[in-house]
Amino acid sequence: MWKALGLAALAASLTPVLGAVFGYNSGAQKPGGVKNQADYENEFRAAKALQGAPAGGFISVRLFTMLQDENAGNNPIEAIPAAIATNMRLLLGMWASAGSAKFDRELEALVTAVNRYGDAFVRLVDGISVGSEDLYRNSASVEEGSNPGANPQVIVGYIQKVRQRLSSTKLKAPIGHVDTWTAWVNGSNAAVVAACDWVGMDAYPYWQSTALPNNAIEQSPRLFQEALDKTRAASQGKPVWITETGHPVSGRTWGQSVASVENAKRYWKEVGCPRFGKEPIWWYKFQGDQTGAEPNFGITPAGQLTTKPLFDISCKPPGSSSPVPMPVTTGHAGAGGPPTESSSSAATSSGVGNSPASDVSSPPLSTTSALPILSSAATSSGIRNSPRSGVSGSTILSSAGTSTGVRNSPRSGVSSTTSTSTILLNSTLSSSSSSPATNTNGADVTTGSFGGVFAALLAVVFAV
Repeated sequence: MWKALGLAALAASLTPVLGAVFGYNSGAQKPGGVKNQADYENEFRAAKALQGAPAGGFISVRLFTMLQDENAGNNPIEAIPAAIATNMRLLLGMWASAGSAKFDRELEALVTAVNRYGDAFVRLVDGISVGSEDLYRNSASVEEGSNPGANPQVIVGYIQKVRQRLSSTKLKAPIGHVDTWTAWVNGSNAAVVAACDWVGMDAYPYWQSTALPNNAIEQSPRLFQEALDKTRAASQGKPVWITETGHPVSGRTWGQSVASVENAKRYWKEVGCPRFGKEPIWWYKFQGDQTGAEPNFGITPAGQLTTKPLFDISCKPPGSSSPVPMPVTTGHAGAGGPPTESSSSAATSSGVGNSPASDVSSPPLSTTSALPILSSAATSSGIRNSPRSGVSGSTILSSAGTSTGVRNSPRSGVSSTTSTSTILLNSTLSSSSSSPATNTNGADVTTGSFGGVFAALLAVVFAV
């Protein structure tokens, strides 16, 4: 018995743990093309210097693809040399909803990046996300044109392929998958949870128009926490990272939720601030780039790169003028200690169309009624309400889920023209109120403390 307990403690001490990370989501698109290295460097420096932000600014960025050109070749995304040059940490993304041939290119680009940039790259990696909301889109009853999602078996196979391919490289970052909370509570996706080192949750109370009693801004803390609790309950003990959440500063009213600067500020203060510095979180998002009818989730104005946010983003305790202290964490995923700022000479490249990693909002979805999918006790309609169609999302095998909204395609970083195709958005504008618990601000992936390993070894010795 004692021997078994000792081995269990040893295994637990070696489980990858991510400290508090304060990050944001970044797509690959810009108006007229694809971001190049210079674009990313400018963005990263601005994000790290965001005025009033906890810890002085964002320290990690979540990407949606490993490819610089989604249409050809295996060249790694130029966000990587930009991150090396600016000391920006990375939650890497691999697009998984475009078929196995496309995913193989994503994997080749990742391996190429490891070989090309070595430790300078590896030590910046917080984790690797295999896919983004593929399970949600796979379960939804609305067709999504070229981005229909992927089933659980496909995602599990991709995760296994990534593990096998990286086993002979120096990149040992934890591997997970990002999806909506309604996808995680769907029991048919349990195999994906089992295959992951961590679970990434996207959550947006704004999209949750069928939530009870409603999804008005004052309900956001409750809706978000409920989604997070349900995701954790379905996570099989795996760490839950909050990979996307936020509230739009402008755009249409969704249910009872109003898009406004004041509500975005309130969401930041009431949902974000209590979690910053305590768990990993990647906000959606830093720079606004959506206009017209599509919601704009940017903390800074659309169309300009600035360090001045649209609202006060400081996190001060009530009645205090001092910001909430952020924990100091050490160690980085992969190898080595904290990276230092360096210059990079990596070449830039020019644009492609809508990259799988772009943040751009896609065209509005057509109105369609979704079919219920085995929901046993959903308090609302289950999957999220499509933020683009007035459709009530399909109920997804959720034991007590509130509805969550769909979002914009994580691949397009640009506002597309209207279309009748039903693009159930990828992970950029998720509607659920849940988000993977992300560490906020400065921590890195480690393989457990030395003390934990030592204690576990002692337990084994005494057991023997």
